[in-house]
Amino acid sequence: MRPISKNWRCPMPMRWSPQQRLCSMSDHDHHHHNHHGEMHPHQLEPPHEVFHDPKAGEVARAWITNGGLSLSLHAMAFGTPDVWGHVLAGMAQQVAAACAEMGHGNPSDNFAAIRKVLNEDLNKVAAQLSPLANKG
Repeated sequence: MRPISKNWRCPMPMRWSPQQRLCSMSDHDHHHHNHHGEMHPHQLEPPHEVFHDPKAGEVARAWITNGGLSLSLHAMAFGTPDVWGHVLAGMAQQVAAACAEMGHGNPSDNFAAIRKVLNEDLNKVAAQLSPLANKG
């Protein structure tokens, strides 16, 4: 199945600023070679709109590899981490709509299911990051 690329407009203006070094969130040891400029056969195409916006910039790339999530991201793309809440909400909305377009439920039910699991996982992470959880 072909991936669905959709536009989503954040309720607040998002501005990003390029940075020198991206943050790679994976368990892979990167010291042995560089993959800069290489294409992976399962890599998605960028959304059409980015080619018509000279100020567009990639802020995250997510992969499932070795059974886990691996990220390459521009963590401070928006200047403060809180803006990522808007980005993640927009991603959830787009995933819910894309699943419906591919014949899986409707956007509202899909979003509710995503939100339920996301809230559960966010609560687990919050508990892990809590100062009380880290006392020992």
